[in-house]
Amino acid sequence: MKTISALKARSKLGTILNEVSQDGEHYIIERLSRPLVAVLPINEYQSLFKQSVSKKNKEELLQALSTFRKKYGKQLSGRKGTTNFLHEMRANRTKFLTKLLK
Repeated sequence: MKTISALKARSKLGTILNEVSQDGEHYIIERLSRPLVAVLPINEYQSLFKQSVSKKNKEELLQALSTFRKKYGKQLSGRKGTTNFLHEMRANRTKFLTKLLK
């Protein structure tokens, strides 16, 4: 596994892509000496993703989201429905930004 700064990664992106895709190399890209992202071959990513998100996990997550929405949806949206709530939020944001620009 290689570690590289974000600045160097930008200038050597082609080389990094070749090493990862052809040689199976792994890269950690850092910003301000802190790990930011990992670059790994697509087949390894797909394998990891399939392991972490199984069909059962997806169904459990959807069920939990559905339960949450039924329990708290109207409460969080002021009993107006999610779509109306979003429209109201956007309108308020527009009013606020208009006042700032005046």
